[in-house]
Amino acid sequence: MALNIVVCLKQIPNPDLQFQIAPDGKDIRRDALNYKINGADEYALEEAVRLKEKYGGRVVALSLGPKRVDQVLREALAKGADEAVRIAHEDSGTYDVGTVARLLAATVRTLPHDLVLTGVQSDDQGSSATGGLIAGLVGLPHASVVTRVDVKDRILEVATELEGGLQRVYAIPLPALLTIQFGANTPRYAPLPAIMRAARQPIREIAPASVSLPYAFGVRGLSPPIAKGHAEIVTGSVEDQAKKFAQLLREKGFVRR
Repeated sequence: MALNIVVCLKQIPNPDLQFQIAPDGKDIRRDALNYKINGADEYALEEAVRLKEKYGGRVVALSLGPKRVDQVLREALAKGADEAVRIAHEDSGTYDVGTVARLLAATVRTLPHDLVLTGVQSDDQGSSATGGLIAGLVGLPHASVVTRVDVKDRILEVATELEGGLQRVYAIPLPALLTIQFGANTPRYAPLPAIMRAARQPIREIAPASVSLPYAFGVRGLSPPIAKGHAEIVTGSVEDQAKKFAQLLREKGFVRR
């Protein structure tokens, strides 16, 4: 059974960099940053390509943002996506999760979709809400924190991760939306010929849909956290370190006699 799969991808600033606040105090400085695909979305993309390889169909990679987001979409093409679509917007980095979900949902409605996949969360915001919001807006059943996906006669059998190492298995009718957990698979590396082909493939750019927002959202200001303490390095021999550490525990009130 062939599947039309839409996988939503996010481009994030490389978390290994030192961030600085922009002069207006309402965003980080983005002019000197480099970017990468969101970590959890790599697993969503891999799951989409594996399902296509197993059942047939097409994978459409969808993202929101300025021209630099094409880097992420070309990576998706090189790893097996059939088409790339970018919702063009220069200020998407300052959007809240509700606005992003509405813009993505409006585009998902226009694309053939049996299955929509997202990562379980974004590395920069960490709200874990985008997938569920898209599902609600489009009207799709969904499951979150998914670690395994099988398809049987238009029914998804998915395993989701619970706390304490437990799993729960659901049966969900298609079309549906899933958010894919870290470690659900092993993302592939794109071979050089595929990277070169992806560099020549067109990326469809579309204007953001007009969506009604039930609220107004804006950033009032950003500031670095206030340092409330300091680290103390215990030096010396192992015996001296143990004695100093024990003394610190007593002074801090962690050890009582």
